[in-house]
Amino acid sequence: MRRSDLALALLAVAAAVALFLVVRGERRVTATYTVPVVASLPKDLAAEPALPSDVSVAISGPWARLRTLDPSGLVLRAELSRSGPGVATWYLRSEALHLPRGLRVDAIHPAQGSVELHRAPVEGAPTHP
Repeated sequence: MRRSDLALALLAVAAAVALFLVVRGERRVTATYTVPVVASLPKDLAAEPALPSDVSVAISGPWARLRTLDPSGLVLRAELSRSGPGVATWYLRSEALHLPRGLRVDAIHPAQGSVELHRAPVEGAPTHP
């Protein structure tokens, strides 16, 4: 084999590997992550039952981008700070997750629920039956 043929063969193999990596990196995949939920409640109210501490979030996008996603930076907020005593419904919105370009939220489970907000007992105060 001549030296020029060897160089062309090596160039062809390098081009094939690069093309394989580019095509594989653009393949769309879906991954599911456990994302913590932070609840914003009014100061003097408590929720019962408690909101979930975390939810399952399905995120899809190109394999290469999804592989570089750091799930430890993902947090969802349940905003109930403007609610009063009684039944309140919470919602988790996909827009609240700040994802890298090219990734999107496919599903959040559970994405909503209801809680009863009641006055939190004051520490040291007597409880009445």
